[in-house]
Amino acid sequence: MEEWILEQLTHLHDCQEEEIPELEIDVDELLDIESADTRAARVTELLVDCHKPTEASVSGLLDKMQGTQKLSTAQKK
Repeated sequence: MEEWILEQLTHLHDCQEEEIPELEIDVDELLDIESADTRAARVTELLVDCHKPTEASVSGLLDKMQGTQKLSTAQKK
């Protein structure tokens, strides 16, 4: 997931990986947020300085996180 996030950030900031502004998207923090709308708002807030529209990346990240949650829940059983 980290690699996917880096790819999205390079695209959104229209730069190379080493040029991405200091930004941390803490997936664990986002997983602790129960509401999908609140998660989306938090990610959108983190991506406020991006040069390109962020909606598709936010949606993609939330989709990937949903899969991660299901795996985590299954692993706990």
